[in-house]
Amino acid sequence: MSFKDRENSILEYLSQNREATIEELCAKFFVSGPTIRRDLKALSESGKIIRTHGGAFLSSLPWESTPQELREKEFVYEKDIIARKCLDLINDGDTVMIDASSTGLQLIKLLSAKKSIILITNSAKASLISAKTGVKTFVSGGEASKSSFGYIGSFAEEFIRKFNADICFFSVSSLMPDGRLTDNSIDENQISKTMIECSKKSVLLLNSQKIGAPQLNTLCTLNDIDFVASEKDISDKFPNHKEKFI
Repeated sequence: MSFKDRENSILEYLSQNREATIEELCAKFFVSGPTIRRDLKALSESGKIIRTHGGAFLSSLPWESTPQELREKEFVYEKDIIARKCLDLINDGDTVMIDASSTGLQLIKLLSAKKSIILITNSAKASLISAKTGVKTFVSGGEASKSSFGYIGSFAEEFIRKFNADICFFSVSSLMPDGRLTDNSIDENQISKTMIECSKKSVLLLNSQKIGAPQLNTLCTLNDIDFVASEKDISDKFPNHKEKFI
């Protein structure tokens, strides 16, 4: 089977199963691990799939958000670096708002390193983590998002507005070269906007691979936030905002 035929078959398989491991694809198409890895690398570089540790999943359509359970498996090492950078921005006794993004979830897991923290979040998973870490947590409730395991809608927004935070952390699907922050989910963007409005400082959680094409909805611009936390220095791409990158 040629690469082109195998490419179409891999995409068809992922469209039906959304995610697959390398071993699964090797068995499916009767090829070696190195061959499948080369195939996945090519498909990833063309933007058709997203690589994970040990496999891949199908990229979202322009109007869709990638499911949280898949995002949590992607760029785990990078998300840990970003979360640890953000932890340095939090002081003991702070009230912290964190969205339901997968990088935000990683930061929530680290909050117990600080003293007397209060967490405000729309993450449905946060209460499970807080039960183990002992961080005082308020979870919004509201309409449950099937893609983020977070709560969205007017109920969640009204809940968040009841609090005044020292700092908030949020993520988007893409940071544009012109400084616009864009995302596929208007509802989740609205939650992030509310958190920004209710916090003294705001921090964008950004994997460096998210610099690129615009998504469905614009949340705000770099002018509207205080910091950008990435796993590596990307400040040279945004010379007018270099001081915001950590």
